[in-house]
Amino acid sequence: MDARLGVRAWGVTLVLVAAAAGSVAVVFATGAPPLFVASGVAGLVYLSVVSWRSGGRFTVEAGGGRPYGPGDSPEIRDALLEVCDRTGKPLPRVVLVEMDAPGAMVGYDDGRPLLGVDPRLPRVIGPEGMRAIFAHELGHLGADIHTDAVREHLPTVVGFAAFWTVALAGRGPLVATAGNALFLATALVPHPRVVPLRYVLGLGTEPLALAASRYANRHEEYAADEFAARAVDPAAVTEALYRIAAVATGDNDEDVTGPVPWNADRSLRFALFATHPSIESRAANLDCELPEWVRPHRPHATA
Repeated sequence: MDARLGVRAWGVTLVLVAAAAGSVAVVFATGAPPLFVASGVAGLVYLSVVSWRSGGRFTVEAGGGRPYGPGDSPEIRDALLEVCDRTGKPLPRVVLVEMDAPGAMVGYDDGRPLLGVDPRLPRVIGPEGMRAIFAHELGHLGADIHTDAVREHLPTVVGFAAFWTVALAGRGPLVATAGNALFLATALVPHPRVVPLRYVLGLGTEPLALAASRYANRHEEYAADEFAARAVDPAAVTEALYRIAAVATGDNDEDVTGPVPWNADRSLRFALFATHPSIESRAANLDCELPEWVRPHRPHATA
């Protein structure tokens, strides 16, 4: 793996940690009760630890996942066993879960590796493609999931500190309580129409921090691609990514995560907030050409 990818991802993570720590200090220095600040920090740490240790289980349960069984596609088991043998990664528990686009995702269930797989995936990319995608997902086990959990809530902390400093500090307990309740409500309701309100309350600081976090996400995706390319042919990674994109619905969470169809919006919003780089740039990072069957379609090229 290019060491610069890891350095950038960790660098952004540490900068966000420092920004969040500074935000907490500002909230405390401008009159927030010590118990309030301590409770907020403790809650943040708790949520981050839970996200790291069990985020995979929460995701597959939300998608209605079920355990992989003897009657399910043997290609999934065979591809995963082969990849684990090649990479030395631990064999994760497999859960079948329908996704917006057929794919796979890795996480932890109480600290144990878990792999969510869309049951349609074998039909879309075949055995070689599954080995490539599974190798990519296993490449996330370890530091990537840890740093994701650390960064997950930090942008919201930065946004709240800005809101507190400008609108609540020194305004009395009634205003502070009402403001805290309003901001907390927007944080607990991740509806697309509610999130912009929280961004406005935080004076735009949260989306700036989120863009930095997503920049780190994209570098972690490049690193996982490179990990996979050491276990399988790099061209197989590119081929699998394009085949998934070819059947993607475009209804992915936030419309910027994971594979997107070629006719999807590749706007500035996508460039700033996507958790995954465009497949074109991922292929270029692996020094791979577009697959022959892709070239006539002229997929979008983005940074």
